[in-house]
Parts: sequence; C-alpha cells; structure tokens
Amino acid sequence: MKAIFLSFAALGGAAVVSISPLSAVYAQTDSAPAAAAQGDWTLGQREDWLGARLKESVASGALDRAGFNQAQLEMDHLRQEESRMRHDGGGQLTDNQTSELEARLDTMSDKIHLANMGAYKRPW
Repeated sequence: MKAIFLSFAALGGAAVVSISPLSAVYAQTDSAPAAAAQGDWTLGQREDWLGARLKESVASGALDRAGFNQAQLEMDHLRQEESRMRHDGGGQLTDNQTSELEARLDTMSDKIHLANMGAYKRPW
C-alpha cells in the first residue's frame, strides 16, 4: 500500500516539475495567455462585441431575421436591466449584479456561437 502511495506521490511531483517551465515562460513574456485578458472587458464592451457578432451572424445568413430580432430584444432587456440596477444602486453595480449580467451575456454568446455553427452544416 505504501509503495502505491509513494508511486502516486512521485508522479504528482513529476507533474508539478514538468509544469513549472511553462509558468516560467509566461512570467518572462510581456503578455499573459489570451484567456487571462478576457476578464478585463467591461459589460459595455461585451454588449457592443455581442451586438457586432449578431450583425455579422445575420449578414452571413447564420441567423435569420426573426432570430436576430429575438436576440436584439434580449440585448435591449439586458441593457435596460443594467440601467435600472445602476440607477437603484447610485450608479454602481454590486458584484452579484455584475455576475448576473455577465452570465446572461455568456448565455447570449453561446446562442450566437451555436447559431453560427448551424450555418456550416455537414454536406453528408
């Protein structure tokens, strides 16, 4: 039993040692991995970006006009809700409110992504 435990401990140590060169590379570069930059977007920037993706999706035919109108309506509701929350909070959002709005934006982003994937159906 001890031998098995020691084997797993050694494997875990080897895994940590093998990962450390990657962290050293990131520490030496001027830019962090792309995933880290995503958290710096404001709600407004995310809303604008999604609005542009919606327009691209309808222009490419991935999203029909009815789907676009529905998504645009959802974006309008989200912006109104954000405005109401800010008004009620003296111009500020709580962390919970920000998380809620970000989750709704993530859901919209997923819907747009799925709509665009549907435009590229397999020919077989």
